[in-house]
Amino acid sequence: MARKKTTKKDDLKFLSTAKERFQKIELADDHNYEAGRNNLRFVYNIDNGQWAEDVKNERAEDNRPCLTSNKLRKYVAQVANRERDQRLAGNVIPVDDKGDEEKARIISGLIRQIEYASNAEEIYTTAGEHAIAAGFGHWRITTEELDDSFDQEIFIRPIKNQFNVHMDPDGMYGFIREKITKDEFEYRYPKADEQSFDSGYVKDSQDQWYDTDNLVIAEYFYKERVKTEVVKVRNEFFPGESRVYEIGRKYNGETVTEEALMDQGWVVEDRKTPRVFKVKWAKITGNQILERGEWPGKEIPIITVKGDWVTVDGRVYKRSLCEDAKDDQRMYNYWKTNITETVALAIKAPYLVTNNMIKGLKSFWDVAHKKLLPYLPFHPQGKLTPRREPPPQVPTGAATMLGVTSGDIQDTLGLYQSFAGERSNERTGVAIQQRASRSEFGTFHFTDNYRRAILETARQLKDLIPVIYDTPRTVRILGEAGPSQDPRSDLVRINQVVLETGTILNDLTMGKYDVIESVKIMSTRRQEQLQGMIGLVSGNPQLAVLLTPHIARLSDWDGHQQITEEIKQFLPTMLGIQPQDEGQGSTGEGNTGAGGNLL
Repeated sequence: MARKKTTKKDDLKFLSTAKERFQKIELADDHNYEAGRNNLRFVYNIDNGQWAEDVKNERAEDNRPCLTSNKLRKYVAQVANRERDQRLAGNVIPVDDKGDEEKARIISGLIRQIEYASNAEEIYTTAGEHAIAAGFGHWRITTEELDDSFDQEIFIRPIKNQFNVHMDPDGMYGFIREKITKDEFEYRYPKADEQSFDSGYVKDSQDQWYDTDNLVIAEYFYKERVKTEVVKVRNEFFPGESRVYEIGRKYNGETVTEEALMDQGWVVEDRKTPRVFKVKWAKITGNQILERGEWPGKEIPIITVKGDWVTVDGRVYKRSLCEDAKDDQRMYNYWKTNITETVALAIKAPYLVTNNMIKGLKSFWDVAHKKLLPYLPFHPQGKLTPRREPPPQVPTGAATMLGVTSGDIQDTLGLYQSFAGERSNERTGVAIQQRASRSEFGTFHFTDNYRRAILETARQLKDLIPVIYDTPRTVRILGEAGPSQDPRSDLVRINQVVLETGTILNDLTMGKYDVIESVKIMSTRRQEQLQGMIGLVSGNPQLAVLLTPHIARLSDWDGHQQITEEIKQFLPTMLGIQPQDEGQGSTGEGNTGAGGNLL
């Protein structure tokens, strides 16, 4: 994106506004970011993060352990892996008379191709797990020019550190920040002003943009209301054909002007000048603008996966799955450590002796609680002998509390034994499935928010594709099951002018489309279909011959396609249908075309 020419005064005003906006949303979200960092350390037990620092230090001074049995990690993994298993997708459908099913199929296939080329499945699931563990996660959409051509392509890219993203709750602006060293800054931006690292630079009160060795660079997206001109035109050669164009916008690689429309035979029938929002973009430091331009999409291309969000008195709290289970986990760790300490002290039970008994033998007795000595010499004192105190017993209350807190963790999370794969008192498959379903509803809002983020990505891609893929080219589209399983993955031409008619083949700029969700990809649907057909055959054996080729087609084992074709060849014989000469009519009941429909 080329930088616009502006005055120094304009730049300073622009930076001042950007920094004020950042400070506003940074202060509003500070409590969520601090809680998110703590939650990640806690859930993944980073640096023994399930113990408070003061407790760890105190126990370390007394040489006492801080044991951790992380029970939360598996529940986060269970919810995250359920999101992985669903593999949500968005399908495009036409919603006006200028859209059609074929163009919708092409746009849907392009969305899947963009996701495939971007390795989006991994990006989605990583951000989804961030939302479960920390309360929020992010990814972004970018456009990049390929090395071997001048065509722009769309990609989905990860945002590895979710704490670098700051978004306005109303979606009017947002920041992606990155801290880099002076050497890296000079390498990336050799023509930039070195004042960014000048010791005389006036820093913010909280050093949000600068420190001695590092500099913060931010990608700043913001919406700006602008006036645009829209015209309705009709074709003077085909009066029934009319279109709507935005003057100044690119269609099929060319900027729309009234002169160009007239040259192509279009006559302006009506016009209007609405004020619309355009998404602008800039890359900034604390005191200069490095790059500046306009984003081609309608929305800021930062996608947020929400966790368990709640608003109280106008303040948003971005909660994780484990927010309320942290105290139960701490209690579990404490009681387990307490029991372990008690058992470990059994070999350290003290001896009761007199001074005369161990006189001159202290070297043995001083290490008796540390080493397994073969013998302990002593001086007899009449009938008195050294006597060891009974070892401490494991308190039953501690063992009871260990079980109580383990159950409390499940109750707090709303995830129970069957959901986590543990044995429970259910014995039938239906009972186990119902128990797991109840657990899924307890955390379904995480999965639903993950679904919404993927659909929002598909909507933004749907709007971007006609703008970025606006030149004549051949593109690859993917079917619903991906390149390896769906035969509908192919190459199609878009924006190609048909010389005979002057029309444009697969003009993606025409028509309106919407995105609906496709909950599961074909591999998952195929399993459901296969199980359903097997159930039908089990209850109705007479359907076995009819459904056998379909069962073979939906199976995953090697050679299933060849077996399917062989079954189809022998199916008429299996159904008792006699072969007939070409052109000869059917004779007899049951041979009136039914066999052909079955095949």
